[in-house]
Amino acid sequence: MPACREALTDAPSIQDSLCDDCRADFDTVMDSLGKLNVPYVVDKRLVRGLDYYTRTAFEIQTTSLGAQSAVAGGGRYDNLVKELGGPDIPATGFAIGFDRLAELVGSYAPDLAQKPDIFLATLGSESQALAFEWVCALGNAGIRAEMDMGAKSLKSQMKRADRLGAANVLMVGDNELQEGTAILRNMASKEQMSVPLDDLVENIKKLVRK
Repeated sequence: MPACREALTDAPSIQDSLCDDCRADFDTVMDSLGKLNVPYVVDKRLVRGLDYYTRTAFEIQTTSLGAQSAVAGGGRYDNLVKELGGPDIPATGFAIGFDRLAELVGSYAPDLAQKPDIFLATLGSESQALAFEWVCALGNAGIRAEMDMGAKSLKSQMKRADRLGAANVLMVGDNELQEGTAILRNMASKEQMSVPLDDLVENIKKLVRK
């Protein structure tokens, strides 16, 4: 909405009026994006229906569709579910433009059809949080990596890795975190080896690309 953005040109920025909790929350979001190497721009003039959002609102944009750059948008809304008659539960949500998403997915179809080079199977919240960072870093390095975000058993995760056709599975839980090593399993040969958690992404890149 160019007219709306133009009208906001000289308006005060909401970032100048954040409370301490909101500032801390926003800093955490930006810090997490930075750790995952997700490029972002803080848009002080973002035009969305902001009435029911609390704290962070966002848009996901692409440079592949010309002027139609916004693919998805949303934010956090701590009070909306309660205001609609539901329980007092905070949430984050977003809406996707399916036409634009389908166009983007179609252009990357060959990549999406490829099987994972590695599946990360985790046990425990700490290992899951680390694995999420590893998956993102491996993806940025050209390694096709997958993981399950649910708190499922190792057996269930191994079955999913097998269904996906993953070439390798990296297993890490509380014991592995204490020992400083993870277990890498070759799904074809069934051979297993220990991989140091220090510089894990670089170690996995070398092993997977052999």
